Amino acid sequence: MTPTVADLRMVNTKVNLLPYKSDAERFGTPEFWAMIDEQGGDCDDYVIAKYHRLFAMGFSPKTMRFATCFVEPFRGKDGNWVPKGERYHLVLLVDVDNTTYVLDNRHPLPMEADLLPYEFHKLQVAGTQEFEWANGADRSYA
Repeated sequence: MTPTVADLRMVNTKVNLLPYKSDAERFGTPEFWAMIDEQGGDCDDYVIAKYHRLFAMGFSPKTMRFATCFVEPFRGKDGNWVPKGERYHLVLLVDVDNTTYVLDNRHPLPMEADLLPYEFHKLQVAGTQEFEWANGADRSYA
């Protein structure tokens, strides 16, 4: 199978239809990685589900990587800027036709990584469980 952007769109769209629910709401813990289900999940749960679905479709693990990042600054419900640590997020990077796409529960369609205002922090080394610092990463945030 030759991976396509259409495959990425289908998987991103279908998984994003599941409800967002924090780990505290779902499991009573501040952080727990699990496969998202009909009950919902948070960003890491969406990423795991997308990875598994793409792998089952024939995508190579060498073309998919988890990536932590800080999303663009935004104001909270109180009108104040949300601190950087609260903007920490996990996405799935997938390489198709020499382009890296971001599959993200915050966006309905896969986005080219270069077009998002995200500050990448740590990137999974393709095909491994190891992570490395992104270029220019804020190393003060572990």
